[in-house]
Amino acid sequence: MRKILIGLTITILLLGCMQMSAEQIAKKAEEKYERTEDMKGIMVLTTEFEGEKQIMEIKFWYKKPNKWRSESKDMLTVTNGSVMWLYNKQSNEVIITELPEAQKPDFDYGKIVKDMLEKYEIKLIGEEKVTGRDCYVMEAIPKKEKFIVKQKLWIDKEFWYPLRIEMNFGEFNSTIEYKDVEFNTGMSDEEFEFKPPEGAKIVEREIKPPEKLTIEGAQKEVNFTILTPSYTAGYEFSHAMVFKFGNKETVSLYYKKDERILTITESTGSESRPMPNATKIKIGDRDGELAEVFGSRMLRFHINGVEVIIAGKISEEELVRIAESMV
Repeated sequence: MRKILIGLTITILLLGCMQMSAEQIAKKAEEKYERTEDMKGIMVLTTEFEGEKQIMEIKFWYKKPNKWRSESKDMLTVTNGSVMWLYNKQSNEVIITELPEAQKPDFDYGKIVKDMLEKYEIKLIGEEKVTGRDCYVMEAIPKKEKFIVKQKLWIDKEFWYPLRIEMNFGEFNSTIEYKDVEFNTGMSDEEFEFKPPEGAKIVEREIKPPEKLTIEGAQKEVNFTILTPSYTAGYEFSHAMVFKFGNKETVSLYYKKDERILTITESTGSESRPMPNATKIKIGDRDGELAEVFGSRMLRFHINGVEVIIAGKISEEELVRIAESMV
């Protein structure tokens, strides 16, 4: 009996020594990615928000360093690294864009693994099967407050890539599952060129990174009056940026205090949805919403049809005081 107990103890100790740590598993995934020259497969993206669930299936092809192709039911995106073609199958329209710099696609899991190692505390929480394959289950918690998305990953034990990724931000949840993935298939560069179909409408666009502007410069770019606070809790104005998407105009004002950032974002032409886990609050006689995510707070309210969001690692009292100085 004693020999059996000793044997069991040794076995348990050996198994404990053989158990991989979360960091070792993540490193294995990173090493696998570094050995990958190309990959293709299917990505299933599921999003859930306020009881609404959407599922999208996307076929993808990716060749390092910057060639990729993705295809869903309605859209086809192709880039050779310097030019991107976005083809809408329903409207038979092609948007051609000159890329200012190399872009990597969202299905490039290498970015996710790198971020996980650099920005998250990772923990091995178990083992499960996904689509019949054995996986390690890892939890990733942001190291710093500015990274506000929690993640959970299922790493394939044989091929060392994430078969499933869950991301959570309040009431918004998204899940990515990879299926039928193949690595290092030797795909040709011709896969990443696109000839528009005959009769397709061609639209050429140029992507320009947003400029850092003064408030006066930003005001010239938008059709609404930019609001500025008279009280900033000691934060000093750094710069403004303007973003335009269709009929939506957005100005972001950036304020700095030591290493901390305070942003004030003002938008028109967008439909507001309740912020996740928000509480109601008063800004003078106006209604507002306040939410806290990993130590950072966001305060949202409206003035004359303009949506204002103030965000930063700052107290509720100071946020309200800044907002009241804008009303």
